[in-house]
Amino acid sequence: MGQQHVQAATFDWKWYYSAARSLIWLALIVAILVPKANHNVRILWILVPLAIVNLAWLAFKRPVGMPSLVASQFDLMFQSMVVGTAVLWLTAGYLRKVGGFVRFLMCFGTFVAAACLAVVSYSVKFSREVPWFLTLLPLTLLPFLVLAMLGAITLSRRLSGGKYRPVRFMLWLAPWTLLGGSIALGGSIFVPALVWRGEARILDAMLMFAMGGPILGLCLYLLNLPFMILGFAHPFFRERLCACLGLQTVTSGPASQIQAGESSETMPLPERN
Repeated sequence: MGQQHVQAATFDWKWYYSAARSLIWLALIVAILVPKANHNVRILWILVPLAIVNLAWLAFKRPVGMPSLVASQFDLMFQSMVVGTAVLWLTAGYLRKVGGFVRFLMCFGTFVAAACLAVVSYSVKFSREVPWFLTLLPLTLLPFLVLAMLGAITLSRRLSGGKYRPVRFMLWLAPWTLLGGSIALGGSIFVPALVWRGEARILDAMLMFAMGGPILGLCLYLLNLPFMILGFAHPFFRERLCACLGLQTVTSGPASQIQAGESSETMPLPERN
């Protein structure tokens, strides 16, 4: 367009304009500092799965080339699940003191609180450039995803016999999480579709359910995997995992038989000369 002589426009941007983005991480900081059970340097190991899943998310998001508005919606959903999962591990010491159903409700409430902070942090907005189901998806999908994750863990614990068996637990967790992801996606997209009562929207919802359900379940399993590995591998978090889920450690050999009262024979004492 040729040379133009225009004056540059300046805008004074304050740091606190984007401070709301940090609210979701405030829950994580509070969960680390406030409970006395977390006043241990070993609690910092929780940052390892956090870093792994966030780096994996960045590695996935950049090649895909999501538009900024769409990426913001998925960032909301992803960070809510990640921070909510980390906060559960940090507060597991208090959760083991209550009954099973109350514990389930407290876990669900922790995730909902993290989701509310995420909504404020990411300032969810409606836009004509983003399809309606992508705008509503984070808000409607989060409660279903939380129920899917907690339900899969509960069922895997039952099918493991309530005993500490990491391999068996994770093998059961995989299909239940895949099924839970499909159910979560189905519930989150069919409800808005029925509210709008549009035939085209219902067809879009059915297509998303068929194609995205198993993928969402797989993503949910991979998101939870680093945290579960930390719980199985590190003694500090293993104690919390067993206490929160009510898992009994499985031992083998004569020591376990004597401890369980299963051995009726006694070892003979050496004779004195």
